Amino acid sequence: MSEFNELHGRQGDSWAVNDPDRHGREVRSMFARIASVYDRMNHLLSLNLDRRWRRNLARRLDDDLWEVLDLCAGTGDLALACRAAGKGRVLLAADFCPEMLIAGRGKRGADEIVPLAADGLQLPLADISVDAVVVGFGVRNFADVRRGLAEMTRVLRPGGQLMVLDFFRADAADAPAAPVRLLLKGLVPLLGRIVGRDGAAYRYLPSSMDAFLSVTEFGALLREFGYEDIFVERQTLGIAHIVGGRRGHE
Repeated sequence: MSEFNELHGRQGDSWAVNDPDRHGREVRSMFARIASVYDRMNHLLSLNLDRRWRRNLARRLDDDLWEVLDLCAGTGDLALACRAAGKGRVLLAADFCPEMLIAGRGKRGADEIVPLAADGLQLPLADISVDAVVVGFGVRNFADVRRGLAEMTRVLRPGGQLMVLDFFRADAADAPAAPVRLLLKGLVPLLGRIVGRDGAAYRYLPSSMDAFLSVTEFGALLREFGYEDIFVERQTLGIAHIVGGRRGHE
């Protein structure tokens, strides 16, 4: 995993990895290994706050949406939060790790979610085909954020909403959360080894948080791609953030 962490890198003001193909293989393999414990670890590590964060994102969606794409859906928790909030008549849960999608099929309401095994950097969807794109803790795993954002923008209709919930790199505004983030750096790998039985996978989380884009950088990237009405909503002292906007009308 030390070699895996070395794959990460920043290119200009964006986020990319030095070897995208290898990164994809490593990340897919990592999530396949932890699919059976993924939800339990998420809830444990966040003290169940991740559930609230997903609900907060879902509430921000418009009420009259037809098709919502949950990208990097994992086991489908964000899609299910959208369903519970009554947002979207058709909910797609797309992830490039089939094992994660399979792990979520037994959840209540999962039969109303359409699973789609797909790479977020090359979506098998038509242009301007969805009304909203939501991503929970997945953009940080892209081999190339610009390419991923380009794909999300391609499938999103003009005026449609894009919202990303993630552990962005901390900045000065997130100082109150600094002790929590420091604790997570040590606690996540330990619990990953004991509970998740995969310490290597859970060493990836804190390292990726430190190297990822900040909220300010991601907001600037959205503006570069033509998004409007950009907003930032801090979650629990700034441990996580929701950043989003609307695709501009060209």
